Amino acid sequence: MRAQAAGNGYEIQVVRLAKGAVIDGDLGDEVWKSAAIAGGFGQVEPISGAAPSERTEMRIFSTAQALYIGVRCYDSEPDQLLARDRRRDSPGRGDDRVRMVFDTFGQARNGYYFAVAGGGGKADGVVRSGGRPDLTWDTIWSVETSRDEKGWVAEFEIPFRSLAFDVNQGSWGFNVEREIRRKHEKLRWVSPTRLRSMWTLQGLGKLTGLDNLDTGIGIDVRPTLVARYRSRNGEESELGFEPSVDGFYRLTPSLTATWTWKTDFAETDVDDRQINTTRFPLFFPEKRSFFLEDAKNFRFGGIVRSPLPFHSRTIGLASNGSRVPIEFGGKLTGKAGKWNLGLLGVQLEGTEELNPDEVYVGRVSYDVLDESSLGGIFTLGDPRSNGDAQTYGLDFELKNSSLGELKEGRLRGWVMGTDGEKDDYGWGLSAVYPNKPLYARASWQRLGEDLDPAVGFIRRPGIHEFYGMLSYELYPEGNFLNEVDLDFRTQVDTDLDLRVLSEDNELETDFELESGDNAEFAISRRRELFERDFGIYDGIVIPADDYHYWRGRASISTAPSRGWYAYAGTNFGGYPNGNKLGVNGKLGWIPSPSFSVNVGADVDWFELEGGEFETLILNSSVRLTPTEKISLSSRVQFDTVSGQMGLNSRLRWMVTPASDIYLVFNQGFRRFDDRFDRTSTEAVAKVGWTFRF
Repeated sequence: MRAQAAGNGYEIQVVRLAKGAVIDGDLGDEVWKSAAIAGGFGQVEPISGAAPSERTEMRIFSTAQALYIGVRCYDSEPDQLLARDRRRDSPGRGDDRVRMVFDTFGQARNGYYFAVAGGGGKADGVVRSGGRPDLTWDTIWSVETSRDEKGWVAEFEIPFRSLAFDVNQGSWGFNVEREIRRKHEKLRWVSPTRLRSMWTLQGLGKLTGLDNLDTGIGIDVRPTLVARYRSRNGEESELGFEPSVDGFYRLTPSLTATWTWKTDFAETDVDDRQINTTRFPLFFPEKRSFFLEDAKNFRFGGIVRSPLPFHSRTIGLASNGSRVPIEFGGKLTGKAGKWNLGLLGVQLEGTEELNPDEVYVGRVSYDVLDESSLGGIFTLGDPRSNGDAQTYGLDFELKNSSLGELKEGRLRGWVMGTDGEKDDYGWGLSAVYPNKPLYARASWQRLGEDLDPAVGFIRRPGIHEFYGMLSYELYPEGNFLNEVDLDFRTQVDTDLDLRVLSEDNELETDFELESGDNAEFAISRRRELFERDFGIYDGIVIPADDYHYWRGRASISTAPSRGWYAYAGTNFGGYPNGNKLGVNGKLGWIPSPSFSVNVGADVDWFELEGGEFETLILNSSVRLTPTEKISLSSRVQFDTVSGQMGLNSRLRWMVTPASDIYLVFNQGFRRFDDRFDRTSTEAVAKVGWTFRF
């Protein structure tokens, strides 16, 4: 059965079969002969709409329980395929790869992302319209690849119970991209144009026939056992066993209840080391799986970083990064008709500094018109202290995707209040034209002096923040340049009386070569008003004053398709009360799918009237991936401000797509004069097994 044209897109009637395929990277199973067949891929890059240099063919069918997709990537030079990446959730930028997106509600708002690299490394994530895939989301699915004299094959199995979808809608939005890395060629099934990213979720094809899907009882139970050894300063040590249980109940195909008891995050990646030489707090992203699941349901007002009314990083982690044990947690997330729900409750154990506490978050929105929504958020509790606090807010998004061919626009607004030791409020408006080749954004936020979302994050209260961005992309003809980006950004922060506190105006040019290499250059004019003296480093003070200065920035990076990659960057120019020079770089080597290594450094030199100092961050990592299911990674980080060095090693064995075994080893050191003394040791063994009903 061949795919049929459907308006401006394509439509595939998904064949329903009684038996699924064996997922082994071989499309020779008898069931694949009955699958729907689709082709007709067009070139996106380097020349939109041009005929592809190689043919691509899809085969698609389903059982009542799962969707099966086989992608045959024909290649006239199969020995030249780039297939080195076996890592889970790797961007796969050095490999040939296949990527696909699903809009299971047909609203072009949120979608699911699945991909596989030529080396076998698989990735999954969620997509918010206009943004890149968030690879921190994981679900249960399978994919295998194989190579032969015709090219390579990717074979996918995606259980329907692993996705949320509208049970009343028998069609899903769908699109597929293929990248032929050595040719720097990108192909797409529907909308093969550079003027529309696949992540906009606009202009997708359709999968039809997805009715009466079987998601089982909808219960997943994952018991886990952790064995942990800890030692502090080589003296105090402890050995313990910690059981925990996670549960998932899909009440409907679009609504999921999740709970966890005594959850442990031993397998979570360590944070990237940062040094703070500013007057404001640093932002650290969430990496823990319980909070990442359906995190999209808690987004508010289009706010990316500040002021977030809810940032799950505040729960279960103290301000110094130490662990606050979670006794119990529960969530209800998904859709019920036009309602979008995100409800969370967490019970925290007590520590030496904090009493036992409970934190609650409620996020609800309602779909209006065809593409817009109205919503609200409420939080109760303060995981940072023994006090009480509340945050509440309302928001809206108006979206119009019919501003012209392949064009859309968005208008967002929000208002937020906090009650704690002090009460205050904030509000914001933003307008976005997220298109190609022209992108534009403008926003205005008012943040009260005492605005303090206890379960969120705010970088700088007591300001009006004005932000604007204008970007234009050029697509030169020829065989050297693939794309040129011209960007202008401006941000002005004022106090609540509109007196300027800081200003940053930047011009940036980014050159992307046909080879995949990049070069970036930028210049900015900045202003910072220090209303009081600021101690930046070990007795060095920046006096209160109004500072105006210029800064420049430049970097080059190479494509990883060569088996090695490099990045080198510098920033230079003025700084409050002096000058600052920064240099950073990274070098990586990927000789095979089984091994990769990289080293990096970031150093800043400050020459201020009050004194001189430098800061340095060093990091390196080694990864062994003998198979797609087994990986061993080790990472070392050190910075000169804290004098601390950390080693994190992690072995992961994915026994099945739903069950894992982890071995984790953490070692901490502190520098004293010319030596490093061990400060902490932790060894963890974690076994988690998922049972699906």
